Amino acid sequence: MKILYGVQGTGNGHLSKVSSIYPILNEFTDNIDILISGDNYAISINYPIKYQKKGITFKVKKGKIDYFNSFINFNLFRFFKEINSIPFNEYDLIITDFEPISAWGAKKHNIPSVHVSHQASFLDENVPLPKKKDFLGNLILKNFIPKMEYLGIHFKQYGPNICAPIIKKSIQNAKITYGDHFTLYLPWYENKFLVDFFQNFKNEKFHIFTSKVKKEEVFENITLFPVSEKKFSKSMSSSKGVICNAGFVTPSEALYLGKRLLVIPLNGQYEQHCNVAALEKIGVLSLNNLNYKNLKIIDDWFYSDPIQLRKKSKIRKLLKQKIITLVLINNAL
Repeated sequence: MKILYGVQGTGNGHLSKVSSIYPILNEFTDNIDILISGDNYAISINYPIKYQKKGITFKVKKGKIDYFNSFINFNLFRFFKEINSIPFNEYDLIITDFEPISAWGAKKHNIPSVHVSHQASFLDENVPLPKKKDFLGNLILKNFIPKMEYLGIHFKQYGPNICAPIIKKSIQNAKITYGDHFTLYLPWYENKFLVDFFQNFKNEKFHIFTSKVKKEEVFENITLFPVSEKKFSKSMSSSKGVICNAGFVTPSEALYLGKRLLVIPLNGQYEQHCNVAALEKIGVLSLNNLNYKNLKIIDDWFYSDPIQLRKKSKIRKLLKQKIITLVLINNAL
């Protein structure tokens, strides 16, 4: 068996799951090729990358997804050319983590495939959704990947095709302490704004991780760190709490570690507003933005009770079941 494993390269969340998904695929075959599309990520993986493509990437402007410029910059001809550049006839199975080239290539060539991602969970009608509807966001989220077998990953198991978050080994094995700092990752905000904003809380210390510095920089009670998965995990596991976007991986890890969690969704990103809907049901505080009117709310949050959410993910069992079923059906045809 030969497997093509497509991974979305926008953000770090999808790539962080490779170390968990790849070994499961390895139980079926050593013949696995990785395809990554998109270039907005700051971490590396310990597996060889066979294909690196542009794919479909959303533009962000002032902390908000810019659908207009995303559409203007989308090159449909290039996208189909990238699909056609992959020898799909060599593969027996496609696994896609919200990666469109592998997914649409699988559909075009009628290859058995499984969509494994957090985004896949929104195909289940029981997953919490925001009260404010976003027709375009919902349309994109549910049609970015064509219909196929799916396995969703979410904060809770809302349906039979959804499993608990995949928590990487470094977090599972981390020594959990409650130190004197809060850990922040808000990449869409400028460093100067973050420093100015959090200097309002003189009695607290903050570790801010950002791709906009190359070495540590200290501003009174605030330290800016270059993005480093190892240092970020260490900071988070020893923190008093975590402030981040309403993505999926970092909130999942913060909840696993039993930390206070404050999330700020990226404006215009429907998926993050869906995550907020689920997190608020768990008791997590969310804010629409970092506004000086919210200083009192944030100050109160510093002293709130931490929230812990730990449940062993059944990703290995469920993904193996999906693959075995697909292979048996395909061999029977």
